[in-house]
Amino acid sequence: MADRPRRRADLILIAVLLGAALVWLVATRLAVPQTDGAAVVVCQTQDGFYRADALDSAATYTVQTPGTGRGADAQAGENTVRIEHGTVDVTCANCSNQVCVEHDPISQVGEEIVCLPHGMVIEIVASEDDATKLG
Repeated sequence: MADRPRRRADLILIAVLLGAALVWLVATRLAVPQTDGAAVVVCQTQDGFYRADALDSAATYTVQTPGTGRGADAQAGENTVRIEHGTVDVTCANCSNQVCVEHDPISQVGEEIVCLPHGMVIEIVASEDDATKLG
C-alpha cells in the first residue's frame, strides 16, 4: 500500500512537468515574431544614412560614415553589407574592433548587427515601420 501514494505523487510530478513544458513551448512560439516572408532589412547610421531592402533580395553595398579621428577609419568609416539567401552579414569594415564583421549572419526578425565605432545599425524587421529610429 505504501507504493500507491508514491506512485500517485510520481504521476502528479510527471503531469506538472509536461504542463510546464507545454507552457514553455507555447511561450517561445509566441515570443518569436513569425513573418510571411516579407521581412525587411533596415540599415541606418547616426549621421543619416538609411536603406531598406527585402530580406529575400540580393544586394551588396558599402555604408560610408564620418571618420572616428584615429586608426584605420580616422578619415572615413566603411562597412560592406551583404544580403543574400535570406541572411544579412557585414563582410568588411575598417573599424578598430571588427565586432560587426565577426558577428554571425542574421536571418530572423528582431536580430541586429551593430557597428559602434561607425554608429551603424542593421536590423531585420517585419515591416519598415518597425525599424528603430536613429537620430
